[in-house]
Amino acid sequence: MRLYLDTSAIVPLILSEPATGLCSQLWKAAIHVSTVRIAFVEAAAALAMAERLKRISEEQHLSCLKTLRKLWGMIDVVEVSDDLTVIAADLARRHGLRGYDAVHCAAALTMKEDPALVAAAGDARLLAAWRAMGIATSDTNSARDYANSMSSR
Repeated sequence: MRLYLDTSAIVPLILSEPATGLCSQLWKAAIHVSTVRIAFVEAAAALAMAERLKRISEEQHLSCLKTLRKLWGMIDVVEVSDDLTVIAADLARRHGLRGYDAVHCAAALTMKEDPALVAAAGDARLLAAWRAMGIATSDTNSARDYANSMSSR
C-alpha cells in the first residue's frame, strides 16, 4: 500500500490520541508513506499546542519533536510547487476545502495512478474530495474505514 497522510494522521503517530491505533496500523501496512511538505509545520504546531494546553510537558514536547523528525525521515515528501498550488486552489473552490486541506488533496492527487494508494485524514470534506476523485480513503476518526479499504485491495 502507498499511504498518503494528512497532518491529522501524522500527529496520532506521535501523541496518544483516539486515532493512534488506526494510524499505527496504516503506517505498519504501508510500503511507501507520503505527505506534503507543509505537514511538518502543521504537526509541529499541533505538538506546540498540546504543550500550551498542558496535554504534554516541555520535556515531552521535545521528545515528540524528535519523533516527528524521525518519522519525517521515513516519509516521501511532496514539494509545494507552483503547479500544485494552482491545482490546490481549484480543489479548494470545487470541494469547499480549507487552504492546507486543499494542498493535501492536491498532493495525494499526484499519486492517484497508483492503485495501491490510500489517503488518510480526519476531515470529512477532504475525505469526500479524495473519494470523488477515485482515491481510496481511511477516515482516522473511524477504524471501520481501515478494514474496508484493506478488504477492497
